[in-house]
Order: sequence, then C-alpha cells, then structure tokens
Amino acid sequence: MDDVLTHTPQRTCIGCRKREPRSALVRLVARQHSAVVDPDGVLPGRGAWLHRRRDCLDLAIRSRACSRHLRTAITDTSDLESWFDHGSTGAG
Repeated sequence: MDDVLTHTPQRTCIGCRKREPRSALVRLVARQHSAVVDPDGVLPGRGAWLHRRRDCLDLAIRSRACSRHLRTAITDTSDLESWFDHGSTGAG
C-alpha cells in the first residue's frame, strides 16, 4: 500500500469551541490559581487548548472555561493576558 494515512491530532479551543489541528492552538496549564501558557506542550498537569488570539482568550475568561477545563479555580489571568497581548508568536 503506497498511501500512508497520517493522523493529525485535533483539539478544541476552549474559547470559540472550534476544532483545529493541535499545531494551531496553544496549551494552557494551571499553576497556583493562575493559568500559564505551555507553548511546547510539555508541562505536567491537565491542559486546555486555546487559539493564539486574544478574542478566544476573552471568550474563555468570560465563560469561565479556563477554570472548568483545568478543573481548578483560576483567579488570576494576568499572565495569560500579557502573553496573548505581547508574547504570542504566529497567527492562530
């Protein structure tokens, strides 16, 4: 068989709820009542996926999706907001 089927992992953005290839999203991980961006996808713990767009982050914060998907109370989103405003690379 010459054709090899390749599997592209799919994840759902917790902000807009659209399914995309894993490479189009960034992983979030809970750390002491805040969420941090895990750009390499290697930090331990439960993860949630989000587009690299500020509007998706705003939707996730407004709907409390970060707390729900990470299964812990996320009370500080300042690091996330800063990353999405200044530190993200690439378009999602």
